[in-house]
Amino acid sequence: MSQTDSSDSYPLPRDNAETIRLNEQHKCLVGAFGFHIHPSIPVAKEEHDFRVADIACGSGIWLTDIATQYPHAQCGGFDISDKQFPASSDLKRDFPDSLRFHVRDATAEGGYGKDFECQFDIVAVRLLHISIAGAQWTRAVQNAIALLKPGGYLQWIDWDPHSARLVQSRPMLEHTAIDQLLGLFKQFLGALDTGATARLPEEMREGGLVDVKSELFAVDADAIWREYFLMTITTVMPDAVAKRIGQLPAGAANGKDGAKMKTTAQEEGKQEGLWVRTEMWCHAGKKPL
Repeated sequence: MSQTDSSDSYPLPRDNAETIRLNEQHKCLVGAFGFHIHPSIPVAKEEHDFRVADIACGSGIWLTDIATQYPHAQCGGFDISDKQFPASSDLKRDFPDSLRFHVRDATAEGGYGKDFECQFDIVAVRLLHISIAGAQWTRAVQNAIALLKPGGYLQWIDWDPHSARLVQSRPMLEHTAIDQLLGLFKQFLGALDTGATARLPEEMREGGLVDVKSELFAVDADAIWREYFLMTITTVMPDAVAKRIGQLPAGAANGKDGAKMKTTAQEEGKQEGLWVRTEMWCHAGKKPL
């Protein structure tokens, strides 16, 4: 039987369709960034006690990639729900001794528990911008740092959705509905104090990390990402907002209801030369020895 923490704030259904989307998103992200682990972070390629954690791991696809690339590594995935974890039979067949998943809340006041403190060489986090808010950012960073061994690294990739904007490479393209969707999304995030990823480097330093470095990636320079993300904006994002606030605001899109706005946005998204500017940060810091 699957488990889910009662405080699960994930804004989309944890079903097979969402797992497929997460896996596709992962492939697009890795293609756009060009790495799983930032090249500045040393990876022990032969040490048998090399350990990697993935926070808010979802389907676990990033971590299964790591376990495949580094068969000697001990890998632990953490998420507030196990509904999207790989099947136990698949884990036993493919990673019998190296990969485990655990139900934990990234923002819990007690962290991940004593058994996991100071156990990992690398802790990775990706895209928590819509799932946590306010003081939860501080707790999430502190909890992630607590997992690190002395000398270990925290890598956090995230996006500030407030920076999203629609751009085009051709004139006379229609994008009224997509603009309205982006506006609703930013309004929704502002009310929840989510998307505040700009505070992450300061939180990492205040948590005791050193050599904190931040790089801003123009992920939409990758054509595959552009296509994928515009599809996400027009098909997935409206459902995420609707789940959080009950329904899209009545009267959206010049008198049209939310469902009509979503349909119109999907039609607009089929036009060639239209995409959402997507800039994502990769922050990395080291726990002192």
